[in-house]
Amino acid sequence: MSSPPVYGSSFTSQSFASLPAYSARDRPSTAGAVRELTEHTFEIKDKKKKAWATLKLKSNAKSPANLPTFLEGNKITGSVTLDLSSSEKILGVRVLIRGQIITGPQDKDRVYFLDTSTPLWLKGMANPRDSVSGASGSHYNGKLSGDYHWPFSISLPKEVTLSDPTGKQSLTYHLPQSFLERTSRASVYYELFVHIARSTLRVDDKLQTMFIYVPAIRPDPPSRLRQLAYRQNGPIPGPDADPEGWHTLRTVSVRGNVFNARRVKIQCIVRIFPPRSFPLSHTRSQLSLAKPLSYTRGSVIPCSLTYLCDDSQALNLVCTPATTNICLHREVSFQNAPVAAEYSVPRETQVTDSILEITRAVWWPVYDGRGSSCRFDGEMHLPKSLKPTSNMSHFAVRYYVVMLPFQVTAFTAEAPPRLILKQEVQIATMLPKGPKPRVYTPPTYEPEIGDNSFIPPARGYI
Repeated sequence: MSSPPVYGSSFTSQSFASLPAYSARDRPSTAGAVRELTEHTFEIKDKKKKAWATLKLKSNAKSPANLPTFLEGNKITGSVTLDLSSSEKILGVRVLIRGQIITGPQDKDRVYFLDTSTPLWLKGMANPRDSVSGASGSHYNGKLSGDYHWPFSISLPKEVTLSDPTGKQSLTYHLPQSFLERTSRASVYYELFVHIARSTLRVDDKLQTMFIYVPAIRPDPPSRLRQLAYRQNGPIPGPDADPEGWHTLRTVSVRGNVFNARRVKIQCIVRIFPPRSFPLSHTRSQLSLAKPLSYTRGSVIPCSLTYLCDDSQALNLVCTPATTNICLHREVSFQNAPVAAEYSVPRETQVTDSILEITRAVWWPVYDGRGSSCRFDGEMHLPKSLKPTSNMSHFAVRYYVVMLPFQVTAFTAEAPPRLILKQEVQIATMLPKGPKPRVYTPPTYEPEIGDNSFIPPARGYI
């Protein structure tokens, strides 16, 4: 499908009817598909290259070559197998799962928010051979020999409660998604390992792997009129027709000069109200985002923008789809973790580790019948590889819709701001209940974000 068509003044629709929906045939579906679980195998081998300890996991990863991927609500299932050719003194076999935030190279920069231990077999229990042979009453005699197999199924908590350093306050956090990127000093790291305990004089053995955890974040359903438009494959009602379905941002102003001859005031009005007069020649805009301000990765953020100006030349020069630059930024922030740092750090005290531009809005004009105004509808395509919004202790991943200054040769802004406006939004991992959101423009190029970005769709995740 080509870029959005430009419609003439005869077009009088109130919103996205100017574009046909981008169909599933053009844009592969990424939600609702159930993928068969992938099996991962990890081994410890002896000097003869024979595996004597094997860990198997089943996950939602794309292939065995990827890290195991577990979705919130799904159990971590697998098995541990020992193949001992000679008698060995083993005191116990456990499966441990840990989640930690790392902000630096030292031990004090590591904060564990998840630490679980599941014993498969311990000294003093019945001989593990009994579970295979069906025998009973045989006790551990100090050594194990032969084949042993322990299946397991472990449920991770959806939330964890951490205490502040004083022990007087506890805060509850949703488990964050794994975050491992070369460009960031902070990371969220999950690992699973099998601990094989031996006698005091022997070194314990470990089978270890990192894994990807994906939280279940689902936006609220859109407005009834928008759902009806999705079901009927019709136009999305704009802010005037469906005020409950849109959020209008706050008002900001930019002053400048056109051709170094006329002073103009560009006012970005991010709430809808009747026009009023200004002593200066001015441009006024209304920017609306589709409610709720939570959007699923792999889908889009619908936008609607209206400019009003009593200087038609300034309107036509400054306010165009090419010069309107609204995009999505991701901010990663953290604070170096002191000893016992399991507490929520105020946002203003956090250090912004990185700011990354994710995507820019694609616009098309919508005529509204007046020469002193112009309106653009658009949408921002969200890559499937986006890490969802998270806030765990002293680490946070946040997203903002931002409007950047105009870049027009004949327009010079007075004291141009770095950002004209900034609105925080949430990035979710699951589609909202109801009809699937429709896309009205072809997908834009999607860069890979991070080292372990791909999360396969399963059970409504995207």
